[in-house]
Amino acid sequence: MYESIKNSFVTRREFLTGLVVLPLAPGLANAAVESDKKAIFINGHHDQNGKYFVSGMTEGGEEAFRLALPEMPHGFAIEPTQGNKLVTFPGLTGKKAVVMDLAAQKSLAEIEIRKGRYFNGHGAFSPDGKLLFATENVLENSEGVIGVYDGNTYEFIREIPGYGLGPHGMRVMPDGKTIVIATGGLKTHPETGKFYSNLNRMKSAVQFIDIETGKLLASREIPVRKLSIRNIYFAGNDRLLVTCQYWGKREMPKVVGLIEGMGEIEMLDIDEDNLWYMKGYTGGTVISGNVAAVSCPRGNHLTFWDLENKKFIDKVEITDVSGIQPYGDGKSFLATAETGKLYQIDSKTLKVKQLKNSWPKAKWTNHMVKAVV
Repeated sequence: MYESIKNSFVTRREFLTGLVVLPLAPGLANAAVESDKKAIFINGHHDQNGKYFVSGMTEGGEEAFRLALPEMPHGFAIEPTQGNKLVTFPGLTGKKAVVMDLAAQKSLAEIEIRKGRYFNGHGAFSPDGKLLFATENVLENSEGVIGVYDGNTYEFIREIPGYGLGPHGMRVMPDGKTIVIATGGLKTHPETGKFYSNLNRMKSAVQFIDIETGKLLASREIPVRKLSIRNIYFAGNDRLLVTCQYWGKREMPKVVGLIEGMGEIEMLDIDEDNLWYMKGYTGGTVISGNVAAVSCPRGNHLTFWDLENKKFIDKVEITDVSGIQPYGDGKSFLATAETGKLYQIDSKTLKVKQLKNSWPKAKWTNHMVKAVV
């Protein structure tokens, strides 16, 4: 279907025209949304003075809310049964997660991590909203654990083993029985932040863990040294999309892959020229129908992938592109950038339009989510 990217624009356009938006998590949004509800696009950012925020906007970039945070924001979890509560997790080595009421646009609670632990970027609710899970590290040695919290009171309940250093991205399977963790393998510490002290010894994997027993059900690796699996996304049909970051210098490995069930990781096909533009680094990702949009902020490109045929489709150039979400039944994408600029991308033509409603002082972080409130 995509034997020649350069000569397949019409085919690509027709393929992208058929996008259908998939929900980010079970129960996040109903197929028919009430007419008085609106989509809000949520992204974290910091300003030029070092202050941190989580903010919401319309598809046109107009500000819906802005909430100050105690630490740099990173990942998000939206309560799945009502969709009106947002948990913002801090970046690596953070100590406080903030719970927000999206309808009232105000802070509800702070989850301060217990002594000897720190947050590691991401979290997720169980499908029934009763439990909240977070990727965490042990302060002493960066060994990964999964914190389990009450989904209503946000009180800590217990820990589950993470089976490796630096768990980062995570998903809870729709049956609520299994957690899938992107164990990045990177050793961090609050005193050194993003300095990774174990690159020559790192071991990264996708871990499937039984929630009730904490037992490791399966572990899947990519046989490339210094390749860290960072994030996981539902891709439909019992599949998971994994995205990676490469911390070496000698290779140019593929950084986007698929897992069928609990099978091995299959890296998606891409030619060397377009792989080079990715710079070995992925940021935010969203899946719409059979297409994944993956941002590559270091490479200044937003890439598109055909999940049905397991191939790269095309890319568009956006400086420091960060978060990404579809809207309008998949006809367009909204993207943020660390420059503070906002962009709309047409799904048919992949034409990029910079919005007038840019946020000049906002340095947007990698992940964007969409809520309907």
